[in-house]
Amino acid sequence: NVMPVATFDAGTTEWELARLMDRDPNIKWWVRVYVGGQAFIPTPEGRYFPDFIALDTNGVFWLIEGKADRSANDADVLRKKETAETWARQVRDDEEDYGDWHYMFATESAIRAAGSWVALKVVTDPE
Repeated sequence: NVMPVATFDAGTTEWELARLMDRDPNIKWWVRVYVGGQAFIPTPEGRYFPDFIALDTNGVFWLIEGKADRSANDADVLRKKETAETWARQVRDDEEDYGDWHYMFATESAIRAAGSWVALKVVTDPE
C-alpha cells in the first residue's frame, strides 16, 4: 500500500484483496479508494468509488472492486461495473495516453480461489 494505513469494510473481499496485493511480487503498489474521496468514476446516479487502484509490474493500472458473492449480481453493482469497464476502455484508448487501465471485478469466491495476482486475473477475466 502506498499509504501507511488502510481501513476495510469487508474482510472476505477488500481485506483479502489487500493481503493478496501486498504479498504478490507482480503488484508494484496499490491504494485503497475511500467513498467521498477524490478518486471516483462519474455515473448517471452520482459517483462510483472502486475499492482499489493498483499498478502492476507490467505498468498496467487497475481499478479493482471486491464484492460479496451474494450481491455480485445486484442491478446497482452491475451498473457500476459496466460504467467502470467503459471508463477504463475510454481512458486506455484516449489519445492523451493516460496509460493502460483495466477494471477487475472480483467476487469473494474468485479471491478465495486465486491466491495470487496472476491467478486472480485468470479467474476474474478483467476488462
